[in-house]
Amino acid sequence: MAASPIQRLGIVGTGVIGAGWTARALARGLDVIATDPHPEAEARLRASVDNAWPALERIGLAPGADRRRLGFNADLAEAVADADFIQESAPEVIEIKVELHRRIDAAARPDVVIASSSSGLLPSEIQAECQHPERI
Repeated sequence: MAASPIQRLGIVGTGVIGAGWTARALARGLDVIATDPHPEAEARLRASVDNAWPALERIGLAPGADRRRLGFNADLAEAVADADFIQESAPEVIEIKVELHRRIDAAARPDVVIASSSSGLLPSEIQAECQHPERI
């Protein structure tokens, strides 16, 4: 089985949804770098991962799975700069999503896919200010 080209996942937004993505990625053996502007975001994220870990252990962890592979950087551009895939999970507000995707798009490598946890906003709206909208 070939190694995945995704070794480092960038997580933008660490609320309930972002924390869920983070825990699952760590359980699959990926490195995760997360970012969120809330002053308590890192502590809350680490607590959420710790809370989910026993259930993930029961389901089965991939080789290399380790909570210590979680990094946090409050600076969005630095957090996404080296990511192989980016998962955005910010509040479901179009103005927030458009601005975040513009900033992510400007900081990430041009070949990196940027996914959104949006459930009701159109990708064409979210990518409106991106230089590489085809990867959203």
